[in-house]
Amino acid sequence: MPKIPKFLQLASITKKITLALIGLFLMLFLLTHLGINLCMLRDDGGAWFRAAAHFMGTNYIVKVFEIVLFGAILLHIALALLIQFENWRARPVGYKACNKSKTAFGSKLMIWSGILIISFLAVHFVHFYFAKVGLAEGRYIIEVKAIEEAYRSKQQTLSTAYANAETDEERATIEDEFVAFQDGLAAFQTNEKLEAALRGGAKVVDDLSKAEVEEITAVMDVFYEPDFYVMSKILFKKEWVVLLYLFFMLALAFHLTHAFQSAFRTLGVVHSKYTCIIQIAGTAFAIVVSVGFAIIPVVFYFFK
Repeated sequence: MPKIPKFLQLASITKKITLALIGLFLMLFLLTHLGINLCMLRDDGGAWFRAAAHFMGTNYIVKVFEIVLFGAILLHIALALLIQFENWRARPVGYKACNKSKTAFGSKLMIWSGILIISFLAVHFVHFYFAKVGLAEGRYIIEVKAIEEAYRSKQQTLSTAYANAETDEERATIEDEFVAFQDGLAAFQTNEKLEAALRGGAKVVDDLSKAEVEEITAVMDVFYEPDFYVMSKILFKKEWVVLLYLFFMLALAFHLTHAFQSAFRTLGVVHSKYTCIIQIAGTAFAIVVSVGFAIIPVVFYFFK
């Protein structure tokens, strides 16, 4: 095993306590994330979920928290791998005889269930977060009100510029810009999704591709954001995706069952009166979270 750099050679108990505290923090985040995701199950066309996603994506406090969250996830992974490597390094050669260890079965699976969860997070980020920051293709949504406001703002800007123009050349340039604006407006008004939204009195134009969004934003400055509801709906109509998602949720259940109990044990909460309660609470937490997440793709696949 390679030698661990000095700056990573923290006391074992320090690493374990830090790992436990970060783990408990991430468990609280899981509950928040689950609550938001369960909004997708409401029979409202995704309105509640989109409202929650919009708040999470635009609130500055949440954006700061997002950075803290990513840092916590990376640190949790780094510490978990470091502790596991140290354990392997301390015993580079396994026992010849079968080791009848009293170590909990969940504990032995922690590193492997953790690796599965890391794999799931990587795929999750690529599909959803990368679409959010524009690094991957996704589906997008624009409020009809935002289009109307952007249209009025563009018209007002051009009208004001034309009124304040001092030369014929400046006025001619603004007139050309206005013609281009009208031509672009006419072009994207033929979009079937936009027409349907306007005709039906909808509040949003959803399920837009990146190309369709660029067609609109080329004409006017309008705010758009990823449509995670439609992206989830498309994704969870694929049988192999649903089955793979359920497999990852099973790995999450195993991981959380032991992680919950282990975190409290590491922090010194060990007592004959409390241990049984913590074990039951840990199992219940793992079941609620994993089943809560797992039910979403199942409902989408069969009923949405």
